[in-house]
Amino acid sequence: MKKTQLFALLLLVPLGVFSQEFIQGKLLDAVTKSPVFFAGIVLKGSSKGVISNEDGSFRIPLEFKNQYEELIISSIGYESLTVPTEDLLQDTVNTVYLMPKTIELQEATLIGYKDKLSAKQIVRKAIKAIPDNFSTNPFSLVGYYRDYQLDNSKYVNLNEAIVEIQDKGFGTRDLKTTDFSIYRLVKNQDFPRDSISSSPYDYEESNKVLEKGILPAYNGNELVILRVHDAVRNYDYGSYSFIYKMKNAFIPNHDFTLGNDVYLDGEWLYAINFRTKMNGVFAKGEIMVSKKDFAIYGLHYEAYELDQSKLIFEIHSEYRPFEGKMYLSYLSFSNTFKVKRPPAFVINNTYMDMENQSIVINFNNVLDLDSASDPVHYKLHFRNRNIPLQVLKVYQASKKVVLKPQFESERIEKLYRDAVEKDGQEKGLDAIVCKVEGVKDIQGNVLWSSESKSYLQFREFFTQKTISGENGDEVGIKMDKNKPLFENEIPNESLDSMERYWMNTPLKQTQTLD
Repeated sequence: MKKTQLFALLLLVPLGVFSQEFIQGKLLDAVTKSPVFFAGIVLKGSSKGVISNEDGSFRIPLEFKNQYEELIISSIGYESLTVPTEDLLQDTVNTVYLMPKTIELQEATLIGYKDKLSAKQIVRKAIKAIPDNFSTNPFSLVGYYRDYQLDNSKYVNLNEAIVEIQDKGFGTRDLKTTDFSIYRLVKNQDFPRDSISSSPYDYEESNKVLEKGILPAYNGNELVILRVHDAVRNYDYGSYSFIYKMKNAFIPNHDFTLGNDVYLDGEWLYAINFRTKMNGVFAKGEIMVSKKDFAIYGLHYEAYELDQSKLIFEIHSEYRPFEGKMYLSYLSFSNTFKVKRPPAFVINNTYMDMENQSIVINFNNVLDLDSASDPVHYKLHFRNRNIPLQVLKVYQASKKVVLKPQFESERIEKLYRDAVEKDGQEKGLDAIVCKVEGVKDIQGNVLWSSESKSYLQFREFFTQKTISGENGDEVGIKMDKNKPLFENEIPNESLDSMERYWMNTPLKQTQTLD
């Protein structure tokens, strides 16, 4: 029999709400004033809710202000908070502060660690208990997926989807056996698009690479990349550095220490801190484990360059119980990468002026006169000889340089003219090669110089509904895992299934109300 659970994460409303106005909010830690992300915000008396974004922001349709009296806000490590909806204002960002709820380690030792287990023993028990605590039978997760990049803290290439992940169970290899159905796709045009930074990873030409390490392209499908980085789901098959296969590599590769217990919905969890240094990388994180059955509730992993000055990647995952088993609540994977930007200053074309026995080079930008006039930047190679070039004229505004070869003998000049008449396309000795290096335009760009630019890439999935059994919701279009998610085509009739699901599009910068 099919059983379902609605997680209080995202608003479950009709598509028509997309055109409505919203109440906007932002969650902050009451002590540090830092954003509280991935917190659940539920409309009291319903299953509707949102989840806060990386910057702590969230939004709900304005119409719910009159339908529901209160919001209930909860997050791991914080006191749950009830907020009257009448206190939330329109046309501003309503700041809500959450109070951390912690207990001192000394107290935790008395009430939480009576069994005297070490941090490593707790983690070992948690990993060993994964087959018991997580479903080995087929199930589906329906939820909100998005991927985007941050360019100097600004959203770029924001893509959103409602997808169903059809998992065959923890006894199978996720990458090979899991299927996906797509309910809705949105390439959000309200945020800038950048075709270069959104291209697949390319290590052969180094056009798009991780700044440290290698991330396989997986055919450009960011959702598949995200799933690979669920270390708990892939505990027996391999995931990311330095967890690798969690079953037998996580514990040997890390040092573990007991932290303060963490609070979630009236329950205290073990919090185990870990760290490691390997292959020039420093990594640290936290794993949260149930005191009752050693179920894993959360895993947070960060990897930095060895001096900890620059983040390489970061992963957040949380899991929640449903009918005796744990299921993914949300998964977020971000990493830094850099792309090679096209050169700003290039040569448009080069041709031989037969009448004047000269070489004409056309550039795309206005030339720096001093740089373009220096013959050291031009070389002509013909018949194993470097033939000097005289700069006859620099046409600065028209972006053109005229050069004249200086031959050492009439014989070489004749051979050169014969090769020109053959369009200089002959191979070997008759090939004519004109090289231009180091010329600058008036903006200071060096010819053919290609700069690299760094971005942060995010992929996130938030579960709205868990379905036990093999059939799932049986709606949507099957995703082709061999191409990028947003190259799939979804017919309009698939929108009929959207009344139960909600896209929590990130907010743009708005005035904040303290």
